[in-house]
This record gives sequence, structure tokens and C-alpha cells, in this order.
Amino acid sequence: MAISNNLIEEAIDVIANIQGIQMNQDELVDDVILVAFVFDEESTFKLAINQITNSIQHIVSQRNVGQALVNTYDGWMSFHFQSQRVNGHPADLRVVYQNTNTVIRIHGFGHRHLPTNIYRRLNGR
Repeated sequence: MAISNNLIEEAIDVIANIQGIQMNQDELVDDVILVAFVFDEESTFKLAINQITNSIQHIVSQRNVGQALVNTYDGWMSFHFQSQRVNGHPADLRVVYQNTNTVIRIHGFGHRHLPTNIYRRLNGR
């Protein structure tokens, strides 16, 4: 089942309106569309978007959570979390971000491996 354009637009609006973040609008749209591709059932898509939104809000409030990245991503952090809050479910989602001390700059978010490795996908941005 494909995710409706209305639901995708709602998800984009929710994430774009998180206070304290900065993200390229086109990249935000791309990331939400890829989340819709990976989580192609309405219920799993909504849950994943909710987890992404909560995780970004957590990053904004805590500022430096997750793992520091190296090499190409020196100065960036990666926050790992679950798309579903159930015991034993892997931390399959990522938010790659940078704390600029004034705003959290989001480089991208999405599934760790699907449709491709997130770090390789974001490397082209």
C-alpha cells in the first residue's frame, strides 16, 4: 500500500515545524518520501514519523546525544533509535545532525539500510 500524498505532506509539515532545527526543505521532502517507501503501510509510516519527530525533539532538548561521526562526517552526530517501540526491535532509524550551539542542523534522517545505507545516501548532499 502506498502512503497518500496528504499523509506525506502532513509529515513534512510536522517535522519542518519543530522549533530549533534547520534543514534544507528539498532534503526534508526527499527523506520523508524515502520513509514512506520503506514504511509503506499507513500505520508503520505514522509510527516511524512519530519516532523521527520525537527523536529530533529529543536532540534539540539534549543537544549532544548519539555517536560522533568521523571522516566525511567529522563534526556531525548520529542518533540511533527504533521505528517501533517494542523490546528487541533494532535501532533501525538514524538522524544525522550537527549542533551549531544556536540551532540543530539536520543533515538527514531515515532507515539505516533501506533503501540504501543512510551514510552513503547523505554523502551526496
